[in-house]
Amino acid sequence: MQKFPLTELALLCSFFLTQMTITTYAAELESKKVQEPQIADNNQKEKQLEVISIFGQRNQLATATGSAFVLGEETLDQFEFDDIHRVLQSVSGVYIREEDGYGLRPNIGLRGATTERSSKVAIMEDGILIAPAPYAAPAAYYFPLMSRMTQVEIFKGPSAIKYGPNTVGGAINMLSRPISSAKKPQAQIDLALGQDNYQKAHGYLSQTKTLAGYGDIGFLIEGLTINSDGFKALDGGGDTGFKKNEIIFKLNFVPSNAQYYQIWQFKGGYSDEVSNETYLGLTDTDFIENAERRYIASKNDKMDWEHYQFQLSHYIELNDQTSFYTQAYHREFDRDWDRLDSFNSSRSMQTILTSPETGINALFMEVLKGKRDSATSEENLLFTLNDRRYYSQGLETKLLWDSELMGADLALDAGLRFHRDEVERNHRSNQYFMQGGELVFADEQQQTTTQNKDSATALASYVNANVDFGQFNITTGVRVEYIKGESYDYLTGEKLTSSDTVVMPGLGIFYKIDESLGLLLGVNKGYVPNSPGQGDSVDPEESWNYEFGLRYSQQDFRAEVIGFYNNYSNLKGTCTFSSGCDQTLDEEFNAGEVNVYGLEASFTAEFELTKGLTLPINVAFTHTMSEFQNSFKSSFSQWGRVESGDALPYLPQNQISIEMALQHENWRAALLLKHVEAMQEATGDNTELSRLWTDELLQLDLSSWYLLSNHVKAYLKIDNLTDETAVVSRRPFGARPGKPRQVTIGMKFTF
Repeated sequence: MQKFPLTELALLCSFFLTQMTITTYAAELESKKVQEPQIADNNQKEKQLEVISIFGQRNQLATATGSAFVLGEETLDQFEFDDIHRVLQSVSGVYIREEDGYGLRPNIGLRGATTERSSKVAIMEDGILIAPAPYAAPAAYYFPLMSRMTQVEIFKGPSAIKYGPNTVGGAINMLSRPISSAKKPQAQIDLALGQDNYQKAHGYLSQTKTLAGYGDIGFLIEGLTINSDGFKALDGGGDTGFKKNEIIFKLNFVPSNAQYYQIWQFKGGYSDEVSNETYLGLTDTDFIENAERRYIASKNDKMDWEHYQFQLSHYIELNDQTSFYTQAYHREFDRDWDRLDSFNSSRSMQTILTSPETGINALFMEVLKGKRDSATSEENLLFTLNDRRYYSQGLETKLLWDSELMGADLALDAGLRFHRDEVERNHRSNQYFMQGGELVFADEQQQTTTQNKDSATALASYVNANVDFGQFNITTGVRVEYIKGESYDYLTGEKLTSSDTVVMPGLGIFYKIDESLGLLLGVNKGYVPNSPGQGDSVDPEESWNYEFGLRYSQQDFRAEVIGFYNNYSNLKGTCTFSSGCDQTLDEEFNAGEVNVYGLEASFTAEFELTKGLTLPINVAFTHTMSEFQNSFKSSFSQWGRVESGDALPYLPQNQISIEMALQHENWRAALLLKHVEAMQEATGDNTELSRLWTDELLQLDLSSWYLLSNHVKAYLKIDNLTDETAVVSRRPFGARPGKPRQVTIGMKFTF
């Protein structure tokens, strides 16, 4: 794998040292005013969390100038979800397209932004973008295990401009477990077993110690492994399961002899996955007979990846008003996905599976099922080893300044980020033939189908100001990005370069009608950059996004109703295998003007039934409409021949989730109901999945826990309690089910 160029690495180091020099010099200036060293307290420690969190102490949910939702540690622990899809199902304005049933490759969209591999949503961990190559190849093939997260934040609205480059839908930020400030070791072990040989082992150890004369030093080490045999059954037998591992190490140092409160932190992590997953689904007829079946032709399919992350951060608080936060980060992701892609024929796999009894398609289907041997070279099966290597690294610094202006509270947040990422693809294709119900390697020369490298360099800056005076809370800001892309095709020798500069302003206003009730409105420019190597005919995705709503908030009661309108001047589609496209991979398509609009409503309350017994309720509803404003014909598989007024695919018109629980000091039991209306698989005519829809989904999850002692908690959860079977998607190829009923029991030991 090609590493970061030394000249640019030197620039990063120089930039980091310059930042440290600036903050040190500023501290020296302040020392002339302040004679006594500042003493760290809990408030200062909380401020450090603000710079990696969308919602800090100064930006409370009740007065946020945009649609906002936070899932805290207690909520995440309640259902013990490993799948980010299930975690987000209780949040309005979030759309999910399931694929494998376990959320191994998430497909998440916000307010109409396509769900395809979550590529158009700014997804972060501790404020750092987690996509393997956020600019050059933003598809989320890597996703961290949710069990080690302590908070998930979802924001849709003007403040999304702080978290680019993608600012159309919004941002999702996950906070990893912080280092404990306790002087005694804090530890927990979580063990769970479930159906389909599901196993989970999770543990962490954390402590902070004071070194006399030096300061506080703290550490966290956390490990997690999850595996399952899978719920699908291969014809003839075989493995359809997965195993994921992750380990995280953090080290904090808070010097005691420094003039100003500051924190140095190192974070390192390793994770891997081996999953026997496939892109091959079923015909609709076979799905009805047995939704958990897998054809023998997919027996050799396997994903294998490794991920490394390293971060060094520094936080310094110069005074009660001013603080700086700087992070240097580096991530590497290396994946091999050996899987069935097609037959050695011009006929696509999607066509065969959607019309399995038509002419020659019936013969191909018999080969897929192992009922007939391959008779010709066209009936040979093409397996592609999709070998890709990514890196993503950069340096970002943020200034946070609190003050008062003409009697109003003013919070200024400004940031600068230098970033570079790269993906190198080396795809090779081998032929197999079916013989006696087994896959046999064909004596054909391996073909290199794709060998290229895409890279992107970006310099991004933003300024965001929040003014709170009287009844008004106003947030206004602007983001500016300069993006340079390079694409090199090793097979043709073709090299393409591109560059773009974009300015993304945003404005949000919250008006307090009284202490509990308020109105909000906002507008911001949405933007999704082109991937490297796109021609001049492909435009970036751009939109103007508007929202207007009403929010009511008290201690145990919160309700919110928000209308939104996203006016795209150009919407893009991207050809990928995961989207069911078998043309030129990563080619992008223009759709022109598209409108997405709708209503989000949420309701959260907790009622006291008797002394010590409460009834928490959480309801989230989303109504969405979309319309293409132009008629056109596209070779993109999700569009086809589009007529003005047609709707976007995979965007349900209505979806709702309802969570109800009974909670006591020593126990809790909860039910979570999710209903999603059917979604169309393609927009127009003249494409393979035209006029096909996913099934309506009605899913019920149950969870409960009981405290056996102060240190031991037992829990039981049942995902998909009613064992609902539904077609959640026909992409990439064929009908695919969600996860069937899964019963899991576990124990948590806290020390």
